[in-house]
Amino acid sequence: MIKDHVFKYYIGQSKSCSESLFLAACEDRNIPVTPECLKLIGAFSGGVCCGSLCGAVAGGAAAIALRTGEMDLDAHGNPEMREKVKAFVTRFQEKAGSELCQNVKEKYFVEGDRCLATVELAADVLEEFLD
Repeated sequence: MIKDHVFKYYIGQSKSCSESLFLAACEDRNIPVTPECLKLIGAFSGGVCCGSLCGAVAGGAAAIALRTGEMDLDAHGNPEMREKVKAFVTRFQEKAGSELCQNVKEKYFVEGDRCLATVELAADVLEEFLD
């Protein structure tokens, strides 16, 4: 399960929420991660660095995108990926109450563990959308 890998990245390696969920999902599903992918997903840390979209949601969406459809498909040519990402975000919203970092952080942030509970929640939700 994706959740089994989250702690290693989030707490053990002090990765961000976006990096941790992305790396955990990729490890669990044997999706190769390039340094460029990891650098790119880091931009979504801390709610796109401004408290907006939760980084764990962004990391999950990125994993779905890599796993769904052929690599040469762009977003407009990959309706399956778009539907899965939309459903993932919707399910996360239902479980967490919001997809916005600032709102989710208020609810789940714990000193010392940071947003581990949020990343674990996102990992549980992501399981439904990565086949």
